[in-house]
Amino acid sequence: MERAAITALPPELSPQAAPGTWEAALSMIAEDTRLANARVLNCGAGRGGLSKLIHDSGREVVSVDLHPEHFVVAGLECQFADVTKPLPYPDESFDCVLSVEVMEHLENPWFFFREAVRVLRLGGQFIFTSPNVENVPSRMNFLRQGELPYFRQESFDGCYHVTPIFSWAVDRCCSTCDAVVEEVRYSRVDWPRSNDIPRYDDGKGWRRKLLNLLPSNGRFGEIAAYRIAKIRKETRFEVGSHTG
Repeated sequence: MERAAITALPPELSPQAAPGTWEAALSMIAEDTRLANARVLNCGAGRGGLSKLIHDSGREVVSVDLHPEHFVVAGLECQFADVTKPLPYPDESFDCVLSVEVMEHLENPWFFFREAVRVLRLGGQFIFTSPNVENVPSRMNFLRQGELPYFRQESFDGCYHVTPIFSWAVDRCCSTCDAVVEEVRYSRVDWPRSNDIPRYDDGKGWRRKLLNLLPSNGRFGEIAAYRIAKIRKETRFEVGSHTG
């Protein structure tokens, strides 16, 4: 599941996410020996490019989407699922749940988060990506304009980006279920254009060379990829609890 495999996909299966997003998520699967023979649930499968790459790597993939008719991979199936509702699978059914660029579209992403954890086997991995709203460009843009990149009006109108995902919120959601953040990776260093369209430069040009001098971390990474592990907790924070 290297970059070469992604670039070799036919146009109808190529990434629609910002450059580097698929690589960040897939590397988490490819490099984890615990997922070598994993059964993977791909939530928000879209046209099916990610599902094909997972299948071609020798892993079993189950694909679901709100619009399964958009799925075009020959030989694979995509089932309907609305991730704002309970997932149609028993507890502990999968080794990995993958969700690329879905969380920010959900009005209540934490319900889906806990559902993903529910259907994971103990030790399983929930891997998801979302725009990094904590990097320096995001902070500067919010300071100047009161808006976050990838959450401007254009993103609301065009693809319903409604919920920025902050790392502290991910940690707090983990405290309410049997989950812990194991790792956060980031895609390339960059930020979208003023209309929230990602910048496509094919990794070339002076601007890209300058940006590559910066570390791809929480301060500068464009897209965040989270690896959440399912663990067994003796105690959890009770959802909705309060004092006073």
